[in-house]
Amino acid sequence: MANVYASNFLPDFTGCTLLSRYKLTEMLGSGGNGVVYKAIDTLKFSDSPTGHCAIKIIDKTDFTPAHLEFIHREVDIHRLVSTHPNIITMHDAFYDDKYHYIVLDYCPGGDLYDRIRAHSYRNNHELLKSAFVSLLDAVQYCHGQGVAHRDLKPCNVLASEDGSKLFLADFGLATKEEMSDEYEMGTHTYMAPECYIRLHGPTPPYYPPAADVWALGVILVDMLAGQSPWTVESCSPHNRYFMAFIQDPCYFDNAFPALSRGACDILKRIFNVDPTLRISVCELRKAILNLDTFFRSESEKRRNPTHAISGKSGMSWASLLPGRMRMMRARSFMVWVPFRQAHRRRLEVQIN
Repeated sequence: MANVYASNFLPDFTGCTLLSRYKLTEMLGSGGNGVVYKAIDTLKFSDSPTGHCAIKIIDKTDFTPAHLEFIHREVDIHRLVSTHPNIITMHDAFYDDKYHYIVLDYCPGGDLYDRIRAHSYRNNHELLKSAFVSLLDAVQYCHGQGVAHRDLKPCNVLASEDGSKLFLADFGLATKEEMSDEYEMGTHTYMAPECYIRLHGPTPPYYPPAADVWALGVILVDMLAGQSPWTVESCSPHNRYFMAFIQDPCYFDNAFPALSRGACDILKRIFNVDPTLRISVCELRKAILNLDTFFRSESEKRRNPTHAISGKSGMSWASLLPGRMRMMRARSFMVWVPFRQAHRRRLEVQIN
């Protein structure tokens, strides 16, 4: 099903002035329920010498009380974590009869999705490390404040102009719940297995910070290889790439021969289908900082050629990999992924 963007049905706000202060100059992006505009703050922020800001406009015309509660929660949570240098600052929030408005920092570097499409981080260890660690710093700070983002993806991460620093944005699905029973929140490509509704039997609550780690892993593969780890939308039992990963402990070494052994080892720790055994953000940050390189040298590639998948399929990895490197935006559909029952004792999942 085609994505429906709010810009298709909302009026053009270009040239409008809000609160006799914010003059909207151009649309920066659009989502399902809202649009983001670049604006000039005629009073200027003290930390923004150009006076530019970004304003998120959310259409609330057909919103239920539950939808409105999500907006209020977004504003409250974003305000709580807004002071971190790698989280987009929220300066103001207000509303009228039709719309909610959230005033944010303007980030001229664009979003991470565009950086990935431009292959900005491919074979550039230092730039990738700097950028990804800055994102980890933002997520670790959120977790320290009791906040899980639940919609980590490149479109919700903004970049500095040189791409070396990343800034976390869009807290529309964030939560402060210790355990959550709000399933399938977020974008399926970046969603951990425990976040899906099971088609058979009860679905246990999940620990949102551990789900954030899974999403960070998908983002890391996006940055490293320009594609998602399973090449298609989600970790489904109908996805042969994901099932190959489940069956083969050397999946990343084989599927991504350009990656170093150390990088593949980190990915294995991230993509543990048991969330109680998944690496924490703090541990992930240490592992990334201690990594010598994300990428194999040409001599290492020659010594470690791609080999056939183990098992009955008989297909080679060359036949499974896509013809060109790509990253796919997710479409929403329901799948069920079998995964190991997570222990519910919070002590077994510690995010430092």
